Amino acid sequence: MKRLISQYLFLILGGAIILLGMVFAGINFLNHNPVNDRVVISVPGAKEVFLKAGKHHVFYEFDSKHLNLGVLQLKKEEKFNNISSLIAVKIVKVSDNKEIVLAKDSSMNFTFNDTRGESLYSFEIVEEGDYRVEISPTIELPKAITFSIVGDLANSLLGVFKHAGIVVSMSIPFLLIGWYMYAREARRQKLLTR
Repeated sequence: MKRLISQYLFLILGGAIILLGMVFAGINFLNHNPVNDRVVISVPGAKEVFLKAGKHHVFYEFDSKHLNLGVLQLKKEEKFNNISSLIAVKIVKVSDNKEIVLAKDSSMNFTFNDTRGESLYSFEIVEEGDYRVEISPTIELPKAITFSIVGDLANSLLGVFKHAGIVVSMSIPFLLIGWYMYAREARRQKLLTR
């Protein structure tokens, strides 16, 4: 029994480090997910928000429902096409009324319950503080639409991969020692059975 434990102990420790590290990274991402902390703005509307330094995105939010009927899967989305031409977005710093430059950016999207978000703009906040976000339609819209301001989602995902990489690198010595001990014991058993 002692030989069996010594043969697999380091492999089990290395696997446990990887498993616990991945679980911790996942829980950490879920607790610090920028989508959970998003600021929702109905159009037409304005809101004063506190923004941290870093990259942020303006997302267009709409209903997106998936119906699974066994063989048949239906997707229903209620959204405007080319929404960026139907609205005007302005973000200014409250203290000095300085306008933030927006860049068109459709690289990000998220799904949260039955709400889907597609990024329209990204912007960089150099100095954290209070900012006024104004979103107004350029034409009469038939129904209310919703936008949100979300912190850097890509950087949060990269943080998860960074934690995963650190965990894997921490487990490598245990896995190598475990593999060596397993191979040594297997070679010993093979010599004894001859």
